[in-house]
Amino acid sequence: MFPYPTFPPYPDWSSHFCAPFSGDVIQNIEPRVFSPDIAGDAEMEERIHMNVASYGKQLGKILEALEVLSEATGTPLPAITDLIARVEAEKAECRGTIRAQAEAALARLKQVDPGAWQQVRGG
Repeated sequence: MFPYPTFPPYPDWSSHFCAPFSGDVIQNIEPRVFSPDIAGDAEMEERIHMNVASYGKQLGKILEALEVLSEATGTPLPAITDLIARVEAEKAECRGTIRAQAEAALARLKQVDPGAWQQVRGG
């Protein structure tokens, strides 16, 4: 983050002022953020999310079940089919990005520390 230029007669103010959304933003997405009065037990929801399955994993299972039911009954669900395809495309793009980043990191490691690169490669 770059400080704003100083403005007389209050030169210190500009370095301490940040506009909204101008700095790092880290936020957990949790149901209670949107509604402090969620139905059920917030602690239990958090434990399930952290220890069993993320919301994405849970929703993925629901989408899979809907897809199986759609095929078994011959009932087309084009919105669900489209959503599944878009999720899979996004996952594939993400995997490609991660792979490219890993390849770049390995290339840099090979250049900077060949011994460590050999260890990582299992050699």
